[in-house]
Amino acid sequence: QPLPLRYLQWLARLAQGDLGTSYRWQTPVATLIAERAPVSLALMLPALALATLAGLGLGLLAADRRRGAPALAGALAGLHAVPSFVVAQGLVLVFALGLGWFPVQGLVDARAEPAGAARWLAMTRHLALPVLSLALLQTAFVALLARARVAEELHQAYTTTALAKGLTPAAVKRRHALPNAALPLLTLIGWRIGTVVGGSVVIETVFALPGLGRLAVTSALARDHPVVIGIVVVACAAVVAVNVLVDLLAAWADPRLRGGSA
Repeated sequence: QPLPLRYLQWLARLAQGDLGTSYRWQTPVATLIAERAPVSLALMLPALALATLAGLGLGLLAADRRRGAPALAGALAGLHAVPSFVVAQGLVLVFALGLGWFPVQGLVDARAEPAGAARWLAMTRHLALPVLSLALLQTAFVALLARARVAEELHQAYTTTALAKGLTPAAVKRRHALPNAALPLLTLIGWRIGTVVGGSVVIETVFALPGLGRLAVTSALARDHPVVIGIVVVACAAVVAVNVLVDLLAAWADPRLRGGSA
């Protein structure tokens, strides 16, 4: 059948929730995605939360006018330029192969086959390095962004007034500059969801995690097109949904962004 007709047929099936059937596993693509999605969420959500909290803290420190702040900002910029697979391999060499603190690959130890609380503990240990690997690069981005926004707010007149009233510089940054810089930070962090999704593909491949990223790579190598297309569609839908949610939160936090409120 002609390509435009096949595309329309695929759109009609997609509207019904049918993502097709895998060539390799002969299983509905939606089933494969549902089985692998929890692993990817267990990797991305803690990494994003850790990156946001740590990045805000480091950004506040880097925005300081004292001597160590430029060095911290330079270190963050250097870390942000390092590819994710290099960070992952470095953590493996130090904490897994060198110190032996964490496992190298997989979600659980296949030889032990733990159950109950022991299984959750094993999964936590296996996910520690992947989460840290994915979070480090996002932490550098959030910290650099927070530093720029907070430094800009510190040059505003209201921060000078707060300092004149006797507040310490740390209190001014925490109580005045950071809340005013939070709105653009929230929006830009939401835009980074796509980067987190893309980074999870590399991290899952390095650590052999059975998530959507590794499924996408193995399916692409096997030319299992329905699975690759299904994962791309789900990932794009998730990124769009998160950005819509961020926009709604921004409008709720700042009434000036609501239509007709100017």
